[in-house]
Amino acid sequence: MGLKPNNPRWENQDNYVMKEDLGGLGVRLFVVLDGHGELGHLVSRRCSAKLPNLVVDSNLCVARATLRMADDLRSCPVDCASSGATCVLTTIRDGKISVANLGDSKCVLARLVNGQVCAVPLSHDHKPDRPDERQRILAIGGQVGSRHLVVGSNPSGPIRIPMGPARVWYRCRGEIMGLAMSRSLGDDIAHQAGVSSEPEVKEHQIDANDQFLILATDGVWDVTEIGQAVQIVQGYASRCRGNSWDPQGAASLLAHSARKRWEGLSAVVDDITALVVRLTVP
Repeated sequence: MGLKPNNPRWENQDNYVMKEDLGGLGVRLFVVLDGHGELGHLVSRRCSAKLPNLVVDSNLCVARATLRMADDLRSCPVDCASSGATCVLTTIRDGKISVANLGDSKCVLARLVNGQVCAVPLSHDHKPDRPDERQRILAIGGQVGSRHLVVGSNPSGPIRIPMGPARVWYRCRGEIMGLAMSRSLGDDIAHQAGVSSEPEVKEHQIDANDQFLILATDGVWDVTEIGQAVQIVQGYASRCRGNSWDPQGAASLLAHSARKRWEGLSAVVDDITALVVRLTVP
């Protein structure tokens, strides 16, 4: 859980799903969710409860499952006007990994390359300033930009410098709000301004060089490069005897490492969720 000193009532907005045999179908399911907005914790909670059944009902199609989740949120009791969640959903079946991604949580593959364990991204962040995402948003009339800080003035007017990440801007209840991602679940009003609920999907066939997966929210990735995360997990596995290393222990080590990095940078600590999944060739 994160730390928000100015908000003692803060609730953890992350959630996750781990199913080693989804519905008795021989499918492994792993999901990480990162809520945002006032009711983001309720959005991520509902997603974690609903997504396993939606994957089964969608005939194991990860894209269809996440789109059905988006439809559910539009009519559910949770007010999703300005609250939502990122989502990385991964299934493993018959040696094939399928990843559906919305937002800036990540799925990373650890793969043996020339004797070294390397990080291979299986998802790509949806940021408003990603060129293709920016073009898509602007094409439908949305607005993308950063907050600005006035640092002085000259004859032409105020001197402003960008502050913080690029956002998709929208109006909610008379206020101007900005979402720092270009795809998500929920966020009903932001979706009218160009934010998308359609996931990007990537598939990968497992072979003998593939070691493990890391799925984590940006509480890990904002302070840890993907290569560093893979090395933390690989170091943990190497210290264990034989091949009997514990993925839960590795995930805990990665999460604690991220928290220490946050504490060294700021009084505010983001919510942190990390899953580690061992891979085997079928």
